[in-house]
Amino acid sequence: MPVQLQGARVAGLIDQQTGSWDPSILTDLFQPSEVANIMKIPISPDYDDTWYWHGDPRGVYYVKSGYRLIVGNYQENNGTFTKWLPLWKLKIPPKWRIFLWRAICDILPTITNLLIKRVDVEPRCAMCGIFQEDTMHALVLCELAKNIWDKSNLTIPNIVTNVFHVWFGELLNVLDSDRMLCAAAILYNIWRARNRAVWEVTLPRPETVLKAAAAAKLAWTRAHPLLTARAAPLPTEPALLQEEAELHGTETHATEPPHGPPRRVCRVDGGFMQETGQAAVGAVLLDTDGGYVSAYTAPLRNCSSPLMAEALACKEALLMWIFEGELESRFTKEGWI
Repeated sequence: MPVQLQGARVAGLIDQQTGSWDPSILTDLFQPSEVANIMKIPISPDYDDTWYWHGDPRGVYYVKSGYRLIVGNYQENNGTFTKWLPLWKLKIPPKWRIFLWRAICDILPTITNLLIKRVDVEPRCAMCGIFQEDTMHALVLCELAKNIWDKSNLTIPNIVTNVFHVWFGELLNVLDSDRMLCAAAILYNIWRARNRAVWEVTLPRPETVLKAAAAAKLAWTRAHPLLTARAAPLPTEPALLQEEAELHGTETHATEPPHGPPRRVCRVDGGFMQETGQAAVGAVLLDTDGGYVSAYTAPLRNCSSPLMAEALACKEALLMWIFEGELESRFTKEGWI
């Protein structure tokens, strides 16, 4: 660059009278092909230069758009797992979802990953004692894992691979969302069994692992009836239901739907203002379809912290709905409809 042009700006190439490029100045400074390209650039003198993000229609940068751009390019260039959206949409407990994410990204503390980090560990699998353990071996290929999958009655993809995310991607193709809940429960409990083998030197039977997975799945479906209304049962779930019926002294069969009033869902929250020390409770009662049934709000007394406000809010809501249920039952029996 000539010394006399150091510090020059683009505005010096524009005719200030006409607001367009000055051809004579462009011809003196640039090659003919460059002049033609510069002349094609539109000039907007009435606008200030601003930052613009091409990943958003409004030009605003969001972490979400940047993440999608990076992950999209990474998937395209490296052929990694591409079904993140179906994974995040699975109706499963959050800790299971995070566990699956770690397994897909191959960041679980398996023997192979620990050796890569130069951790001095026994190179053989703690469950079978034969092969070196990686994510695919621990969750799918180990003899204990194979027996568990064989007894699960789930349709498991029969593909030859040592990469877990490839196997899991095929699993998403062959199983619906309800059976994916079963598969996630089994995977999580297989990993728990592996941890017991590592830290407690005990190896549970495949039936025990399946029973633990069924119990966890049953607890999740009962706590989230609106999310998992059609969840497929694991082989050991009917036995768990029968055990529970016998424990409570009932004769209800495990395969029959429960009798009585429809299940309702109560949403409750407590609020606490540090400045004034005042607290309040708010609760809403919904039916099984998410429809409005009733609501309740009231101040809370003798509350000194947000944690106490949350606890008292749950207590007040439970007392309110129990009292309302007793009144409803009494009105029905005495004919006060």
